[in-house]
Amino acid sequence: MRRFLAMLLVGIVIMTLVACGGNNTQTNGQPADPDKKGQEISGEITVFGWGGGEELQSRKEATKIFKKLYPGVKVNEIWLPADNIDVKLDAALAAGNAGDVIMMSPDWKGLRSKWFEDLNPYIERDNLDLESLLTQGVDGGYVDSDGKREGMPTTASDFMIAYNKEIFDKAGVPYPTNEWTWDEFAEISKQVSSGEGANRVYGIVSHWILQSLAPFVYGGAPYNEDWTKQTLDDPNTIKGYQLFGDLVKAGAMPDDAAAKSMPMDQMFAAGKAAMYPMGLFEASTIAKNVGNNFEWGIVMPPKDPSGKTVNIKFQTGFAMNQASKNKEAAWAYIKTVSLNKEVGDLYSKVNLPAAKEAAESTFVNMKIENTDISMLDFVTGLQDAITFPWGGAISKAGDLYAQMWQQVTIQGKSAEEAAKEYASQIQSAFDSIHQNRK
Repeated sequence: MRRFLAMLLVGIVIMTLVACGGNNTQTNGQPADPDKKGQEISGEITVFGWGGGEELQSRKEATKIFKKLYPGVKVNEIWLPADNIDVKLDAALAAGNAGDVIMMSPDWKGLRSKWFEDLNPYIERDNLDLESLLTQGVDGGYVDSDGKREGMPTTASDFMIAYNKEIFDKAGVPYPTNEWTWDEFAEISKQVSSGEGANRVYGIVSHWILQSLAPFVYGGAPYNEDWTKQTLDDPNTIKGYQLFGDLVKAGAMPDDAAAKSMPMDQMFAAGKAAMYPMGLFEASTIAKNVGNNFEWGIVMPPKDPSGKTVNIKFQTGFAMNQASKNKEAAWAYIKTVSLNKEVGDLYSKVNLPAAKEAAESTFVNMKIENTDISMLDFVTGLQDAITFPWGGAISKAGDLYAQMWQQVTIQGKSAEEAAKEYASQIQSAFDSIHQNRK
C-alpha cells in the first residue's frame, strides 16, 4: 500500500510539472518566469515605426519595458517622421531592410499583406485568449477575410462630440445625451447657431472626420464589406451626406470661406462654434486651447436609426515581417507592446491602450488634462466604432469620396446629384484596386 501511495504521489508531481511546462507563457504579455523564459529568447531585432511627440515617446518607453523582460534581445529602433512614410516603408520592404517588427494599421486594408507573417500560430501556441485580453473594439480589422492575422493592436482612438455648455445655456437648449440621434444632432446644431458675419456662432465646426461619419449616420455605407462595390448611391448613404450639406446651407456649419477663416479647433475654443467632433488624440490640445474660456463637456456621437452609435476609430498596431530572421524575438516584442499592462499604462497617457487590463484599471480612471471630464466614454465608444474607411489600399477611391463631399458641402450640390457624378468613377477605382491585387 505504501509503495502504491508513493507511486501515486510521484505521478501527481510529474503531471503537475508537465502541465506547467506546457503553458510557459502567461496571458498578460509577459513570460511566465521573466528570469528564465525571457532569457531563452535572444539575438537582435529591428523595430520600424513612425510618429512624434508624446506618442512616440511612449513607444520608446514600451521598448524599454520589453528589454527589461527580455534582456537577451538587442532592439534596434528606427522611428521616422510620418511624412511620406508609405513611400519609405514600401522602399524598405522591397529592399529587405524594413525590420523584424513593423508598425501598421487595419485601415491599410490588405495593402501590405504579402509582407506580413500570419500571427495566428503564435497566438494558438501561447494559448492567448485575445477576447479576454484586449479592450473591446480595439482588435477589429487585424484579421483578413481569409483568416490571416496581419498584426496585433497596441492603441486606438475614437471620437466624442465636445460641446460648449455656455452656448447651449444661452440658446436654452438641453445638453445632448448619449441617446441622441443624427436628426436631433441636426436640429440642435441649428438651434444653438446665432449671430451674423464675423460674429456668427456655428452649431458644429467643419471637422475633417465628418466626411467619414456622413455615409453611416442613417445606416448607409460608402462600400460593401469586401469593398468590391461602391454604395455611394444607396439612399441612406446619400441622406447622410445631405444632412451636412443642409447644415452648411442653414448656416449651422461653416461654409468654405468661414472654415478657412480660422482652424476649427480654435473656432471651438474661441466660442465661435457650439460643438466639435473631438478625437481622443487631440483631447489634451482642445483642453489647453479652451482653458478657462467656458465650461464644456463631451457626449458620444449620435445613434443611427438602428440605435447604434456611429463612431470612427483609428488604430495602431505592429506586424511581423515574414522575412524576419528572429521571429521568436519579434513575436515576443509584438506580444509585449500589445498585451503587457505596464506598457498599456504607458499608452494610457496618450491613447486608448489595447491591453484590456490597463484600459479598465488605468485609462478609465483618467480625466482629460486640466478638466474633470472622464475618459470612460472613449472606451465605450470604441466598441461599435468603424475602422477609418479611407486608408491604405482604397485611398485612391477615398480621394474621389473627398471630392464628392466637397461638391455637397462647398459647391452646394445635392448629395443625390453628386452621387450620380461620382458613383461610376468610384466603382472604377475599386475595380482597378482589385485588378491590381490579382
